[in-house]
Amino acid sequence: MKLYICENFKYAKWRKNIFNEKKLSLVFAKKCICDFLSEKEHDIDIIFSKNEYGKPYVREIYKITDTEKIKIDISIFFSLSHSDNMIICAVACFNIGLDCQKRNIEDIEKCKNIAKRFYSGQENIFLDSVLSPDSDEENDDIEYKLKEQEYINDFFRIWTKKEAYIKYTGKGLSEGMNTFSVTNEKRQKNYYGDVYFKRIYLAKQNKFYIYLCYNKENKNICRIKFFN
Repeated sequence: MKLYICENFKYAKWRKNIFNEKKLSLVFAKKCICDFLSEKEHDIDIIFSKNEYGKPYVREIYKITDTEKIKIDISIFFSLSHSDNMIICAVACFNIGLDCQKRNIEDIEKCKNIAKRFYSGQENIFLDSVLSPDSDEENDDIEYKLKEQEYINDFFRIWTKKEAYIKYTGKGLSEGMNTFSVTNEKRQKNYYGDVYFKRIYLAKQNKFYIYLCYNKENKNICRIKFFN
């Protein structure tokens, strides 16, 4: 599996004169898939399609020669996400889900309202526990502010993992975000059933939360490449 990251797609060289966001995403996906296959873009024809829930997937891949198009017998999975000016794409030979979210909410009350609406009971219990005092004494203002920041951090970690899982299943929001939990009542979880959540840290982009979701058998397989 490879994770491709473009930190500012607005000024990326590969973008050229593409302004349509949907087209831009597929152009980036093709670029990443071709790199994954070690093929030049003009030598490959990728046929994209969507499942019944709207998830894009690779239906067919052809190698283009001077005289014919040859179908490549390989299963390729990809997942796209973008937030602010960043676009990322994961490509693998196994099913994968990916999400990227910029920390763009600093109002804890807004986070609480979203969590009550979209998160499971277990996840809300966990988030509420983050704000609980460490002892019977009330927190001072500084300590409580730190706990608020921790709450917001955990809020975004939960959101990003849930989005990655939804992309992994390919069913979109049809199941409902509150129908499954990526935490228990005490802590965040790296596993949900047979899937594993891997967080990607970017030193220069610490406002972004990035999670990959895929079968735990493949949890140690990941390489990162940057495109500008």
